[in-house]
Amino acid sequence: MHNIGITGTGSLIGQALIKCILNSKYSKEYKLIGFDYFPETVGSFWCNENYILPDLLKKGMEDIWIEQLIKIIEDEKIEVLFVGVDFELPILAKNKQRIESVTGCQLVISSEKVIEIGNDKYSTYQFLKDNDLSYPETYLPENCDYSKLIYPVIVKPRVGARSIGVSLVNSLSEMEQALHLAKRPIIQECVGDNSTEYTCGVIAMDGEVKATMALKRTLKGGNTYLSEYKSDFPAVITDYLSAITEKLQPHGSCNYQLRLDKNGVPKMFEINPRHSGTTYMRSLFGYNEVIYILKYLLEGSGIVFDLKEGKAIRHYEEVLVK
Repeated sequence: MHNIGITGTGSLIGQALIKCILNSKYSKEYKLIGFDYFPETVGSFWCNENYILPDLLKKGMEDIWIEQLIKIIEDEKIEVLFVGVDFELPILAKNKQRIESVTGCQLVISSEKVIEIGNDKYSTYQFLKDNDLSYPETYLPENCDYSKLIYPVIVKPRVGARSIGVSLVNSLSEMEQALHLAKRPIIQECVGDNSTEYTCGVIAMDGEVKATMALKRTLKGGNTYLSEYKSDFPAVITDYLSAITEKLQPHGSCNYQLRLDKNGVPKMFEINPRHSGTTYMRSLFGYNEVIYILKYLLEGSGIVFDLKEGKAIRHYEEVLVK
């Protein structure tokens, strides 16, 4: 049995990671050690053990947090650590080499550079543009020629998630309020419409693209609640995902959000260099990226995906804890 660590047992991503393992045919091969900042998260009851970490967001806590994490990894003999909390990513990326050299645990996390490109949506745009990859036109408010904008446009924070502070702007008169609502805003071309939006997962290990999957999605409250997979989705999407990943060089799982424009050209508007809230949804179609990564890291080769078409619907569920 392999000991696997998962942070964020109270987060949507952390719970998705746990479910990918527990609901697979390989579940008995892994002991799960969870981490969070609050007791009695639902994911903590799914793990064999669960630890409460110091508040990483408090000033001066980074070193204490790292030392505590290292101690638990050593005590529990954790072999692989998955990250389920966004704000942990930059800290763990910066300390990845240190943690791995001290503990021998493998961290499923991308480099600091890759995480910065994903966290800052203007950096995402610059990365795509610099690498001759299709992109939505994007402007900083101070560099934008408002007289030349083609409406509607999207105004959103440079750093953000779950559609918070995102506005669809239809005219110059609406622009001022939208810019006020978004923290450090950018102005971006509105590509396609809801019917051409995809959430995509890519597995990248040792500099190679191992697998890709695109799902059509419908959002509610900033999260995907309905997704659909068909084997005949446009091949241009898969080609685009592979081209981006080969240039970006993430490690582990990377999530991409894109839309097709009126000419059928995919344009990426968000890169999440981590597992996403749709990680477990993808596993329902046969694309279990968590098991693939575990098999690859611990046994030297991944698994073969047997994908099936259909729709996945997210819903609330209650659990009785005795």
